[in-house]
Amino acid sequence: MFQAFLLIALLIFASYSVFSDNIKRSVIYLGVFSLLMAITYLHFNAPDVALAEAAIGVGLSTVMYLVATKKVSVYDICYVNEDVEVFDDKSIDEIMNNVVRPLELFLERTEEIEPQLAYTNHPIEKIMREDAHDFFIHRKGQLTYLYGESTDPVFQDIIANMDEVIRDISDIRVIYTDEVTDDERDE
Repeated sequence: MFQAFLLIALLIFASYSVFSDNIKRSVIYLGVFSLLMAITYLHFNAPDVALAEAAIGVGLSTVMYLVATKKVSVYDICYVNEDVEVFDDKSIDEIMNNVVRPLELFLERTEEIEPQLAYTNHPIEKIMREDAHDFFIHRKGQLTYLYGESTDPVFQDIIANMDEVIRDISDIRVIYTDEVTDDERDE
């Protein structure tokens, strides 16, 4: 029974590590896979191999991969919805399928950069003044505003491929933050 559990768990985490859309998640899945391999070696009375797998596969390799992924370019996106009182799983799930996941997949596959998303319900003016994000998605009632720099090539690619990237949102406005004043932004 335990052997069947190990085999199924190994297959699951191997599949997750290969088919994951996120680089860091893939590394974590590989670390879990190595840990399960060490347990498997230990179960089959190979403690020396299990120790080597645990030290190298779980420890050293995972740390080295995570350090390497830090060198991957990160694109910082902030999703602002002032209508939401408290962000919870339900409010995030509402935008996950039509905004967040397609945007993540687009950035990872076409731009080869890692998206980092933040969610907030603070006023957009405050967030834009105080936080340094590359791209802002602002929901205000039924309108969706996309804020970015006109000189940002990633933002330009997102706008050029908007039908592929952001689905199921009918009323989108694009605002170039380096071309408008604070008074024009509020309109």
